[in-house]
Amino acid sequence: MDIAQGIVPPGCVSSGQVREMKRLARLLMPIVGAGVLGPLIAGLIFCLLALYTYVVDPTGTSVADLLTMSGIYIAFAYFEGGPIALLAGLLVSIWMIRRPPGLVVAVAAAIIAVGLFRLAAQIGLLSPSGGSLVVNNLALTLAVSVVAACVCWLLMRRFATTA
Repeated sequence: MDIAQGIVPPGCVSSGQVREMKRLARLLMPIVGAGVLGPLIAGLIFCLLALYTYVVDPTGTSVADLLTMSGIYIAFAYFEGGPIALLAGLLVSIWMIRRPPGLVVAVAAAIIAVGLFRLAAQIGLLSPSGGSLVVNNLALTLAVSVVAACVCWLLMRRFATTA
């Protein structure tokens, strides 16, 4: 039983299997990264906006209310923006099969994902509760998606190579 001769002992992993697992991990990285980081970044954008509003005009709200609203903003970002971010990550992953992605690819994937969700909501493929953000606030969704895609790409670019 010699590994150099191509005979792999039970329980060992061959170099071909390791190569395929690395390729799979590289293809899954944009999907997981976008699905986790994208909505988090979008929620934090709204948290910063709420903090700015609190600093400029502190009347009527307390810090406890601000923290509660921040949690709601982040949860809402995951609920409404999570599927969009996952689709954008999938598009970047498909791009990675042939070429390493850049910032333009990440931004284009975010715009295409928002556009596809808008189209699906317009056709009626989404449930009555799904797609309300894309239908009612398309410009806001596009802007936040582009900013989140830029930040995600900046955080994940060292992992972005051809799969």
